[in-house]
Amino acid sequence: MQTGSCSGRWYLRSCSSIDGGNKGEERLTEAGGERDERDLYIVIAGVVAKCRKRIIGGETFYVKPPYDGRYRAVFRDTGNAADVEPYVFETKQEAQRVILDQLSDPSPLTWRAFGRPKIYLAGFHVFRPDAVEYGRSLRELCNEYGFEGLVPLDKENYDNLDRRETGTMIFYANEGLIREADIVMADLNPFRGAEPDSGTVFECGFGYALGKRVYGYISDGRSMRERLASGFDPLTGLYSDGMHVEDFDMPLNLMLSVSTIIVTGGLEGCLVQARKDYYGG
Repeated sequence: MQTGSCSGRWYLRSCSSIDGGNKGEERLTEAGGERDERDLYIVIAGVVAKCRKRIIGGETFYVKPPYDGRYRAVFRDTGNAADVEPYVFETKQEAQRVILDQLSDPSPLTWRAFGRPKIYLAGFHVFRPDAVEYGRSLRELCNEYGFEGLVPLDKENYDNLDRRETGTMIFYANEGLIREADIVMADLNPFRGAEPDSGTVFECGFGYALGKRVYGYISDGRSMRERLASGFDPLTGLYSDGMHVEDFDMPLNLMLSVSTIIVTGGLEGCLVQARKDYYGG
């Protein structure tokens, strides 16, 4: 198999076009070529996903049918083209064991759509009873602003696994999506207390460590000290838990407030800011 370089990344000709832009998408969606209609399972971006094999012009492509009309093909940021086939399996169970038994890095491959920056949508919305439908609405809103929304995969079907294995699969799946994303955008409103959801905070820190641009949205932009004022003891100046509250005129803990672009409002306000920053204007 051959590889080609584009914008400092390695693209696999066997799995994704190095032509770039719409040309690559046209090649994946053209009618010609050999079609293998069997469902295969690939360990990609930390998750086990169905894919189909396509041979077009003598090149092998592993593709995912589009949920929005845009085919995705496999690619990797760095490495050797020969490393792709070991991640493709005939059964879901075989692919899951690769992740659960840590037989290899679960996140070297990602899906590549063509032409749209990706946003990982972090937040406690994954705990909503209607999480799947709500996640779809978030993704549609991202699409309106020129982005592809990546929704955490807490609602994937892991019926064949026990609870601990399911949790492990969810962790690696979400880690893979963050690696795949260009931006992390998080709901940092209080969750079950005065602070944001702890899993969401981890995802923001992980995205920041990877060099992603991180955005957060909150409905109350007041400083922490102002928000928590009702809980202070007037005699000691301490909070109700007997501890000091940081006072840096920031709406969240300084580690979040400094590392994250904070927008007061909702997801749409955050998308407006991200579009301005990403596309200009």
